[in-house]
Amino acid sequence: MRKSPGSARARRFVLLTGNRGFFGQTRKAWVSMDTGKMIRVFEAGGLKPEVLQFHAVVNGKSHVRDADVFYTFSQKPNRRQYIIDTIRFLDDGTNRLVPRYDLLLCHENKGYQELVKRRLGIQSLTSYYFSCPDDLAGTPVEFPVVLKSVDTSNGKGVFLVRNEAELNRRIRGLEKQSLGTRLDLFRRKYLRRKKRYPAYPDYDNRTDYLQYREYALKERNFVLQEYVPDLTWDWRVQAMAGKYYVIRRRTFKNDFRASGTKLHEFGVEAHPALLDFADGIFRKMDTPFLSMDIGTTGKGYCLFEFQALHFGVNSVVQSPGYYRRDGSAWRFTEARSEIETEIASGLIRYLDGREPG
Repeated sequence: MRKSPGSARARRFVLLTGNRGFFGQTRKAWVSMDTGKMIRVFEAGGLKPEVLQFHAVVNGKSHVRDADVFYTFSQKPNRRQYIIDTIRFLDDGTNRLVPRYDLLLCHENKGYQELVKRRLGIQSLTSYYFSCPDDLAGTPVEFPVVLKSVDTSNGKGVFLVRNEAELNRRIRGLEKQSLGTRLDLFRRKYLRRKKRYPAYPDYDNRTDYLQYREYALKERNFVLQEYVPDLTWDWRVQAMAGKYYVIRRRTFKNDFRASGTKLHEFGVEAHPALLDFADGIFRKMDTPFLSMDIGTTGKGYCLFEFQALHFGVNSVVQSPGYYRRDGSAWRFTEARSEIETEIASGLIRYLDGREPG
């Protein structure tokens, strides 16, 4: 974790919430944390939060500069875009955004996660990020391979693909055309009178139809990720500014996906090598909080996916304790944790620039 110059407490601290103080998430994406409890922990730690809502910043009612900004997120598509726009606006070089803008873009965007891994030099599974089937030309895909739509969670939109024909079929299955578009395509193909455009002498109805059909197709971005065989579980490691909460997630029989099964084991013993791997990833990300899905290969551990905000909290609130680095070793502490307390106290440690261990 980076050291911040001087005292972070002398800086303005802005807490950006949704309407009515919403700060996600707890049990579900639509259930807010207790924002008042977070504020009390902040104040006890010497931080005086200035609580603002996004619309006040967007519409110029509040001006934010030279501030530490900690913000909520939302799964609602319009709110998600509103938050992304706001944080990009605040990313002006004077504010410290927590998490920073590129980690915000990683939220449930498996494609951008792969780009961040590459930028930070995180060596993990071989992965490719594409926008359409044509992008695959010349890519040496090794089967079997895992196909993932970039914007789904809980194991949805994730498939094990064993050959090229199945890959093409699965990718086409991600694409959609509305009934209105299909009817319009029928009209353009069979019922359209021949047209001429003097300014475009090469115009042809058939060519225009084919070009429009490709343009109107609603494609979905996707990731191809190296398959890890014989996977019967993976690890969810939740880093909270130096505290590491670990659960084991089992797969269903004859399935390779642990995400979404809800077959979670709390209180399992974590091998020091797993904690070392998670700690190394966490330190590269420069964020107070990081949720990591980690698997085991024949060569060691690998990072499947990660989130720096709006992650599931069961790994924290249902775990009987957490791990913490003690010199070169790891020590387990039995404790029941409240998510609001861990979020607020972890952020204080991060803004103070203390080492996470």
